[in-house]
Amino acid sequence: MLLPAATGCNRTHYRKQADNEAYALMDEKASHVSRPVNAPLRIELDRRSRMFNPFDLDFQPMPLDDPASSRYMQCVDGRRGYPMWEANGLTNTAESPDWWQFLPLNEDGILELNSENAVKIALLHSPAYQRQMEQLYLSALDVSSQRFQFDTQYFAGAGASFTQNDRRFGAFRDSNSVTAVGGDVALRRQFATGANLLVNFANEVVWNLSGPDTRTTSTVLDFTLLQPLLRGAGRDRIMELLTLSERRLLANVRNFERFRRGFYLDIVTGRNNDSSVSRSGGTFAANTGAFTGFDSGFANLGGGGGGGVPQAGGFIGLLQDQLQIRNLEENIARLGENLVILDNTLIELLTTIPDDPEAIIRQRLQIAQARSALLNSQSSLVSRRVGYQNSVDSFLRDLGLPPYICVEINDPMLERFELIDRTLRNRREQLIEVRLAVGQINIGLLESSESTLNQETGLPETKLAWNDETIRLIEQLRASVKPLSEFTEELIEEDLPRVENDLQRLAELIPERKNQTDSLLELYREEQATVCSLLGIETVDESIFDLDPVLELGEELDAQFREISSRLDAYKVAVKQLNDRIDVFLATGPQSENRVEIASQVRGEVILASQDLLANLGEDVLALQLIQARARVESLLLPEVEINPAEALQIARVNRRDWANARAALVDTYRRIEFFADDLESDLDLVVSGGVSRAAVTDLPNNDNTSLRVGLRWDAPITRLQERNTYRQALIEYEQAKRSYYNFEDSVWQGLRSSIRQLQANRINFELGRQSVRIAANQLELNEDIRSFRDARGLNSGPTAARDTISALGDLLDSQNSLLNIFVNFEVVRRGLDLDLGTMELTPDGLWIDPGPIEPEYLLGLVGTSEGGLIDCGITTSNALCPTPDCGMPLKEQPKAPIFGF
Repeated sequence: MLLPAATGCNRTHYRKQADNEAYALMDEKASHVSRPVNAPLRIELDRRSRMFNPFDLDFQPMPLDDPASSRYMQCVDGRRGYPMWEANGLTNTAESPDWWQFLPLNEDGILELNSENAVKIALLHSPAYQRQMEQLYLSALDVSSQRFQFDTQYFAGAGASFTQNDRRFGAFRDSNSVTAVGGDVALRRQFATGANLLVNFANEVVWNLSGPDTRTTSTVLDFTLLQPLLRGAGRDRIMELLTLSERRLLANVRNFERFRRGFYLDIVTGRNNDSSVSRSGGTFAANTGAFTGFDSGFANLGGGGGGGVPQAGGFIGLLQDQLQIRNLEENIARLGENLVILDNTLIELLTTIPDDPEAIIRQRLQIAQARSALLNSQSSLVSRRVGYQNSVDSFLRDLGLPPYICVEINDPMLERFELIDRTLRNRREQLIEVRLAVGQINIGLLESSESTLNQETGLPETKLAWNDETIRLIEQLRASVKPLSEFTEELIEEDLPRVENDLQRLAELIPERKNQTDSLLELYREEQATVCSLLGIETVDESIFDLDPVLELGEELDAQFREISSRLDAYKVAVKQLNDRIDVFLATGPQSENRVEIASQVRGEVILASQDLLANLGEDVLALQLIQARARVESLLLPEVEINPAEALQIARVNRRDWANARAALVDTYRRIEFFADDLESDLDLVVSGGVSRAAVTDLPNNDNTSLRVGLRWDAPITRLQERNTYRQALIEYEQAKRSYYNFEDSVWQGLRSSIRQLQANRINFELGRQSVRIAANQLELNEDIRSFRDARGLNSGPTAARDTISALGDLLDSQNSLLNIFVNFEVVRRGLDLDLGTMELTPDGLWIDPGPIEPEYLLGLVGTSEGGLIDCGITTSNALCPTPDCGMPLKEQPKAPIFGF
């Protein structure tokens, strides 16, 4: 029975005891805030986490050591080391050995990420998040250490001894043996006034084993009470460390809640997290060293929500890059189609006699320019893809995952900015492949022909032999054109309904577009009328406030859609007729042996017929894409954010957790003045001590064995230089803290003004960007009209056709990306504003609850960080989470109006 008492409880008991006490403290502080934490504050790791420790926490195997360093654990400076380091075994891994089995991989072994499961995976695997949780846990341990200082602390011990004494006086020898067994029990208690009470009870039994068997017993009960009266006295000094640790834990609970929200923004938008949990260091020793340095006041308060406007990063940044890559792929597809059109024009010029001898040379120049632009865009695509993969690897590290995991980013968040449906985009790419194949076959037919001069007319003529090579090329062309029947059928059945839905959505959103446009116009007029405006805008193109073109555009797109729908029905017949014509031509032959007539029939029945059909179909597919793109562009809407900086500041003042912590930190710095001023006083202590000693069990307390002493002890304040310097430092640091506090308020002002300014600017830029996309699409249509006009007159593509098309495609790509970037920036700033206002809420899973339109009237009525929280405990007892404290007195209510001390 004595062995467990001698060795103490095992380490597992102490670990679990620390957990229970820390969790109780964390839960207590979490219940003292007006918006209680809705997620468990625990440091235990999920079994699925990469950080999960599968071993016994108290007897973990030792990780493999560096071989050279390991030698010093076995033998150092010629001395043998501790031999039992490997008693618990060895492990060759620092992570959970089977964590990857719990990843939500699809059947192909790919991790599909969207904005929601990315956050959940990060919460599961991120070391940064776990570190903050552990810091909060350690902060709770600091509180337990300080509370322990005011608990009654018990001490007990026992001992036994054997003494053998031998004495010689010449021939005379005397010896005796004494055995003693004793023990003592003591208790110590510190009071809030600074008093220290020490009570000790000791008992000893001594046996003399030589001579007559004698036994003596002695018992002592004594106490000492030390009460400082000047220096080291008073609750302002004695309670300060406990008060600070309790307030710091409350602040850390708030910091962790803000960190959770910032962590979400970091993962989803890439915004740097400006909040973290801070400790006062170690076990928060009860000495003035815990207070030295300014960092105990405003450490880790952040910059008030960031002075700069956050840029896209994180998951939204990956989606943004992904969509920009798709836009670039679409641009490359259009450049490729433009190259095919130029090649077809060259083929037609080679089968005719152009009026301008330089037409063929200029056409070849156009083709070279188009091919150069295509190659440059393809090179840019390679670079963008490489950069995207690097960003994915970096994002995986942010999630706490290794970069070698195969990932697929897939989320509908930005689908609305995919102006052309992927299926319709693939249709166009399929058609380009067919046109390329048919063009190569037609070039082969032209290369098989022979150009000579007609002896009678003196004009060039083309001759083509009807042989196996010609038949083989025409059969290849028939095989290439044959899938067009299925292609046209899918275009009608699958793609036309999607485009029609986009047109219907545009019509449905016109009223909401009008409301947002009217609101934007009102904002613009206010900016013009305000002397010191937020945006500083004087004039913009006011056509962005005119919705009449949008209404006319809707009618125009509807008409174009109906025309294209009817033409697509006709293409089904035209494709069948082309296939039948080629079949008949192959079956019957040219019905002539004249090679000039054969060349003419092949040109008319095969080459021009196939190229004309493909060209017309390509134009209509492009027109259908432009209809869809323009309908989707005009259907885009930004979430409503109607708030001014003054309203935003008032909301933030009431709701921001870091602002509440900043106010508390300022008061903490103020209290340090009184704390250090105490050291300047004299030492004057009241000492009361006494005791009872008993030589035998039967003895009773009397005047001979009891004592009581009362005295005063004084020490003059002669040497106080260090205390003086520390006190002066406290005064200066308080002035610095006040400046830091109003600088914090200024930074909040700046951050809110910057965010609201950026949101309002994005609303205007979004409308300008919408017009840019509209104009770029018009450029493409105009280029197509010019090309069709020149083709109808038998002219070449024109000297600037290639560059005009390349320029139009570049403008469209830039305007698409610009519109996307404006929306992404708007969404990033909007979510950041929700955090900066202090109104951001998360689900228990750590996911953002979209507040929808930001309504200042509602947000100004929120409970904030004080009402119903710790500051009102004892005044309002209806809150079950905030009972009246056991202080024997009600707590004072904080004044709401500002107070000036002069």
